[in-house]
Amino acid sequence: MIGNGTVNDRNNADTSIPYNVTAFEIGTSKTSLPEKEKETLFTRLVKRAIPSISETKQYIGVIICGFTLWGTSWFVMKNIVLPGGFVFNMAGIAIAGYVLGHTIERYTKITPMVGMTLVGALYRNFGTTNYLEYPVADRIDYHLRRIYPVIILTKGPLTWNWEYIKNNSVKVFSLATLPWIVECSSTVFFSYILLGFPWYWGLHLGAILASVSPAVVVPTVNALSKRGLGAKNQIAQLVGNAGGLDTAFTEGVFGIINSAIFYESPLSYRITKAILAVFLGIGLGISWGILVDVIPDQKDIYAPTIRSLLIFGGGLLLSYTGGFFGWGGTAGVAIMVCAGTAATRWSRRGWAINDNPVSEVYKLLWRIFEPMLFTYSGYFLEVSQVTATEICLIMACIFSALILRLVTAFLVAVANKMSVKESLFIAVTWMPKAIVE
Repeated sequence: MIGNGTVNDRNNADTSIPYNVTAFEIGTSKTSLPEKEKETLFTRLVKRAIPSISETKQYIGVIICGFTLWGTSWFVMKNIVLPGGFVFNMAGIAIAGYVLGHTIERYTKITPMVGMTLVGALYRNFGTTNYLEYPVADRIDYHLRRIYPVIILTKGPLTWNWEYIKNNSVKVFSLATLPWIVECSSTVFFSYILLGFPWYWGLHLGAILASVSPAVVVPTVNALSKRGLGAKNQIAQLVGNAGGLDTAFTEGVFGIINSAIFYESPLSYRITKAILAVFLGIGLGISWGILVDVIPDQKDIYAPTIRSLLIFGGGLLLSYTGGFFGWGGTAGVAIMVCAGTAATRWSRRGWAINDNPVSEVYKLLWRIFEPMLFTYSGYFLEVSQVTATEICLIMACIFSALILRLVTAFLVAVANKMSVKESLFIAVTWMPKAIVE
């Protein structure tokens, strides 16, 4: 017999095979499996908790680079980079934000941006010094805030798939605009009723709050897509492209509103600028995107480097120029359209969307500037001068508009023939905000 046979069968059988299992279960006995499963689980947890040799070498390399830059900076800036100097404090906050943010990400499902922002807020409210008191530090922060949008607004559109957008235009544009319009309008109403804001300040606030954050949403939906979740209706593509267009819509509208409030000019000029700002940004973006595709040649060995520099340099120039002349919305739209146009044209030449050398450069740039962006933004969270009543009213204003946004996003998804579960997921993905951008 093959399995539990006679005594003679067992005596003649291979002694290396346990007699209490069938021939189809040769190897370890069933009684030993739970222990090994536990060992596997324990090993998995240990591997997750302790950095691998490769990661350790990477960390050591980054630390050595940091010390070399710090040592070199003393020869340029002298005592302000030593402990107690404001440059040292600024760098220390960013490093602490990076470490805490990515530590939280490693052991939980929480995005690192939460930890980074928390570090900045805690240092502002409990730290001993305020680095913004130093004019040089304030100027550094100002110029960094010109660089952040270039990286953020370029990185996102490099994932845009214009073929998908063209084939699903109603679905993408309705999800990108309708929840935004509802939340922005609701914020105008609630900020007027609850906070007593004039309508134009409410509109300004609404344009800030209404934008979704692709930097938070897209990595999450892409990870779920790789596991086969939402593949039928291409949820990852929908969220990524609609989220990007939502940000572009915000950039245009917010830039127009911001310029109208803070840049004094004749009314006729403001109206003309409001009409032309977005269209000018689209035109500039398409032109620069085509240039970055044509120059240099696709087969040039330095094409990835030159294209990355052209996009970054052009975006930085637009960021400063738009801010100087009060055409901020134009710059943001142009940067996004440029990146989207270039990525689409590159894909026709063999560079996959979001999987090409330029995308990798911007992923690295985001990794470097992300802790500075969110840590220094958290540093501006000053609550000591706000009363409990004011905080409650502010929260009521924000969450009331957010609830209406979630309902709108859910209904838009349902109207576009998504399942209830998918519609709920899309509504939730529309919660993270791009107010920092």
